[in-house]
Amino acid sequence: MNILIFGSGAVGSLIGGFLRKAGHQVALLGRPWHMDVIGQNGLAIKGIWGTHRVRFSKLYTDVRELGKGKLDFDLIILTVKSFDTAKAVSETAPLLSKKTVLVSFQNGLGNIEIVLKKIPSEQYLIGRIITGVDITPGAVEVTVSADALAVGSVHGSKPLRSPQEIADLFTRSKIPARAVPNIPTLIWAKVIYNCALNGPSSIFEIPYGKMLGSADRIASMRKIVDECYQVGQAKGIALDPAEAEAFMKLLVNELIPRTAAHYPSMLGDLRKGRRTEIDALNGAICRLGRELNIPTPENQKITGLIHGRETPAR
Repeated sequence: MNILIFGSGAVGSLIGGFLRKAGHQVALLGRPWHMDVIGQNGLAIKGIWGTHRVRFSKLYTDVRELGKGKLDFDLIILTVKSFDTAKAVSETAPLLSKKTVLVSFQNGLGNIEIVLKKIPSEQYLIGRIITGVDITPGAVEVTVSADALAVGSVHGSKPLRSPQEIADLFTRSKIPARAVPNIPTLIWAKVIYNCALNGPSSIFEIPYGKMLGSADRIASMRKIVDECYQVGQAKGIALDPAEAEAFMKLLVNELIPRTAAHYPSMLGDLRKGRRTEIDALNGAICRLGRELNIPTPENQKITGLIHGRETPAR
């Protein structure tokens, strides 16, 4: 397949690297500081998915280098930050031919709605990834993976390529993946997990596991989860587990212990003076809460604290 990774940062480079190793024609579009090193030395992959070095012949730092229809992509994988989604989709839409399918792997809420403003539902699949990946120029490291990639379709659509076909593509490329019928449920589960951990861990500058070392921190996580569940249930989302308390038990007893040593990428963004994705996480819960007249004070507090720390980047 002829594949474009649009937004080749940590996650995009990782996916692109394994697809390229499997023999697909893969083009990476990313930042010059990363693409330049890959061009010289190849992409270095290390961590729990093994050690690899992958060479690419198609590296781009400006979408204008791609040219409308010039490369005729079968698949475009969108992995940009949530605050760049609207711009990225506007730039991606002209690259789609009638056979192209776009798959997005992004954090937070609101991305799907933005994509569907520009991309027909039959040419769009929704992905979820909960794999931790660190990035340095020309290299990525897989630090933790809580589950296989999940791929689903827009409700009621008839996609050109089925979620199973794309999941099989990833699996054959040594990327654990599965097709799911309930992708919104999985997206929301990841959002609630991220809301409970990313912002608070970044504020305290601690790994996830240390969030369990304080009764106050656990109480804050419980409030965040409760508010997320109130909003999600009011939106008609089929949440899994169905109740907030069951999610908290899962979080405390299973999910956090699996990733106890992991630091959120949000903390890295703050330390580097970059904008974070807080508005697509806790901030999105607050926005939806206002629309539904549901108070979300704990999520609002976390959003405000992160905004305060990222002010220079904003």
